[in-house]
Order: sequence, then C-alpha cells, then structure tokens
Amino acid sequence: MTLPTLILASTSRYRRELLTRLGVPFSCLAPGVDETPLPGEAPLDTAVRLAAAKARAVEPGHDALIIGSDQVAMLDGQPLGKPGDRANAIAQLQAQSGREVSFHTAVCVRATASGRETAGVDSTVVRFRPLSDATISRYV
Repeated sequence: MTLPTLILASTSRYRRELLTRLGVPFSCLAPGVDETPLPGEAPLDTAVRLAAAKARAVEPGHDALIIGSDQVAMLDGQPLGKPGDRANAIAQLQAQSGREVSFHTAVCVRATASGRETAGVDSTVVRFRPLSDATISRYV
C-alpha cells in the first residue's frame, strides 16, 4: 500500500518539528493566508477558520493529505496576536506573567482526492509563573 503524500500547510518551525516526530515523510508549503480575525469573530472560531483556510490554500495541483493548523491565544478575553518583534514579545510576556492565558489550537486535515476535510480544536489554559524582566529578556 502506498501512503498518500502528506503536506503541512505551514511555515512554522515548531509544527514542522512536531510532525517530524511521527517519522512519516512530508513536505511543507507556505499557505500565504491572511491571519487577520474577522470583525466580531471569536478567537476559537478564528483558529478553526484559519486552519481550514491554510489547508485549502495549498490544495491546488496536489493529490495529498494536507494539514493546516492555527493557534490563537487569549488574555483577559482578548486575542494576542503574533508579537512580530522583540519589544512586543517582551510586552506580551510581561502581561502574561503570573496570569492565565487560553490557547485555542485548531487542526484541519484535507484529502484533496475526495475534497473531504476534518477539523478539530483543542483549548488549553496555561498559568504562567511570575516572570522577572531578566527571565523574559533571556527567553526572548
């Protein structure tokens, strides 16, 4: 039996490392999806929508199983975007220090041959320990 081609629709080094642990061959393609939340969209819904959009974005021209994924973090009911730079990363970690942050991680698997897709989401609450400015600076 031949295994279907597996594509990870992501440029995330972390996601690539996780999939590598399974020991199955796969390739990575950049999905090029705008990750801006829609007006009034709940963070969990944003994660699910973007995971599916990423899987669909790399589908054309491929006969494969495609994995798309997205994660949205929330602090005090507000989504935390990607920090983008060192100053924002430090500010985000300072805000999270000693607090609870919710992470909504969605995964979508799309079979291009049939057009079927399955999506799921896992929500996790993480309590950050108090972080000193020195600890944050070293981490970033």
